Amino acid sequence: MNKVKFLYDVVSTLKEKESFRGVLAVEGSRNQDKILVFNNEFEKSQLNGRTKAKVQLELDCQGKKIKHESSTEFDLQDCHGHRHHGFWHPMRHGHSHGSHHGPFCDGDGAVGGGRFKGKLSRLAFFLNVLNSMELEEQDDKKIVLSLNFDQIPGDMKNLIQRKMQHHKMHHSRDFQQASKEFSGFEPSAVKLTILVNQNKDMEKVVLIAEGKQQEEAAVNDVKLNAELRLDW
Repeated sequence: MNKVKFLYDVVSTLKEKESFRGVLAVEGSRNQDKILVFNNEFEKSQLNGRTKAKVQLELDCQGKKIKHESSTEFDLQDCHGHRHHGFWHPMRHGHSHGSHHGPFCDGDGAVGGGRFKGKLSRLAFFLNVLNSMELEEQDDKKIVLSLNFDQIPGDMKNLIQRKMQHHKMHHSRDFQQASKEFSGFEPSAVKLTILVNQNKDMEKVVLIAEGKQQEEAAVNDVKLNAELRLDW
């Protein structure tokens, strides 16, 4: 099975969706003690930006229990460009509004060596991921895409770790506290599994990360499980 064609079909199918509905569930444990439970039931319209979300969070912060529950509903139909900030965030090809420079150019139009090198690093990362992923067709014709990040070279792992640290939960104080509980976490094994049906609809995404967390007095074993289920 052609991996590039498969990924293209899945992404194209997602882009054509008018709405998304699903559940994101995250669990985190430290030294086998569960310290984080996060659940988000959501609905999102790509046509008018209408979004509904029901969030539940339980956090054990050094013996202090924190619970957070909230329901949110809002409409982005009056916001300019809302369709470009929905389920998919388009990649910015190295330019800002009003700029016509190429993807490898600096602001003055000159080719920037550092930026060009960064582009090549991301391209190498993508090609390495593509080469490492496995596709398996099940008896029910569904496709399982799997990727073990422990098989990826060290420089690629470092890039993943930087991205994970950059994209921290920051929507509220509770989420900030949850992020702090996992600060210093260095994943040593990460497995990504995606289930796709016959219509190229992505039904489920599972991410499992295991590693160590360095603290002043101890080194902790940390595990994070995240599962995204989409209903079509």
